[in-house]
Amino acid sequence: MKKFLLTLTTMLLFAVVAYAGMGSVITSWPAPQSTFNRVNGIAFEGKYIWVKDRVCESHGGVVKCTKSGSFLSSISFPYSPAMHSFGLTFDGEYLWTIYEWWHIPYHDSYRKYTTTGSYVGGFWLHINYLPESKAVTWDGQYLYTDETRPPPNRIGKYTTAGTLVATFPMTVGVGSDMAYYKRQLWYYGGGLVYGVTLNGSVVASFAAPGGSCASTAFDGEYLWTADRNTPQYIYKVDIDVVDVAPASVGRVKALYR
Repeated sequence: MKKFLLTLTTMLLFAVVAYAGMGSVITSWPAPQSTFNRVNGIAFEGKYIWVKDRVCESHGGVVKCTKSGSFLSSISFPYSPAMHSFGLTFDGEYLWTIYEWWHIPYHDSYRKYTTTGSYVGGFWLHINYLPESKAVTWDGQYLYTDETRPPPNRIGKYTTAGTLVATFPMTVGVGSDMAYYKRQLWYYGGGLVYGVTLNGSVVASFAAPGGSCASTAFDGEYLWTADRNTPQYIYKVDIDVVDVAPASVGRVKALYR
């Protein structure tokens, strides 16, 4: 019995120590400067980071950088008429963003582009009602978005052809780009970055670096975030990625890297 208690105590201490790294900034660098300088999308492509302006139809508003912040190249996402775009994700071949259509009928569209900036397709998002979406991420097979109109707020899961596969409750977070990793969505709300399961349960949270967060992306090990406010920085964040443990373990979470 004593041996069992010692083992359990060790496990708990390990979990607490490992979890202590949640939200620690590993490194940071100034966001690439562009004409508008309002970062609201970040994506990970292999060993590179893509950072996107809210207005990215011209002026090279989508910038490719190394993980250390060195500028490599920039592209634009052509669209007419020019509208604000939100979110950014990479599906292994293409970059995706969401465009808001500001005229009647009001609806959003997913659009995908090559890494050289060529438009190669997409789909309208819920053309039958008035959506408001500012986040997009890729899980290896499907796209996810936040849907905040009409209420209640929810997460939508889509095929790349635009078929709605499932919806999930969005219990925290508002209008911010999101990242997907290990069955969890990571996004911003009320000063915090949340890790949320697809049933809406919060499994982790930490204060957003710089006090705000416009976007998130995963590189497979670390979470990358970008400031919502100026001056804008890109942050590499250690989140000690959490996984939901078996029910028998109670509140203890299995941690892995």
